[in-house]
Amino acid sequence: MRAYKLADIWTQEHTKTFLSLKACLISEPVLSAPKYDGTPFILTTDGCKDAFAGVLAQRIETTLPGGKVVKRLH
Repeated sequence: MRAYKLADIWTQEHTKTFLSLKACLISEPVLSAPKYDGTPFILTTDGCKDAFAGVLAQRIETTLPGGKVVKRLH
């Protein structure tokens, strides 16, 4: 891969799109506050010699308007 400066090709449109994506990723339903009602937390981790990561999640049960019960990991 060639070395180049991102500033040479980055435009206002890129900034606008990046900020829109960032807003989507930090908003519900992608990101939501934890429930402290006794719902267990699930901790998932991964790592290698260069980096590590972790995700704290909960399995939430939701009843849809049609009556169907859906379990999702949040």
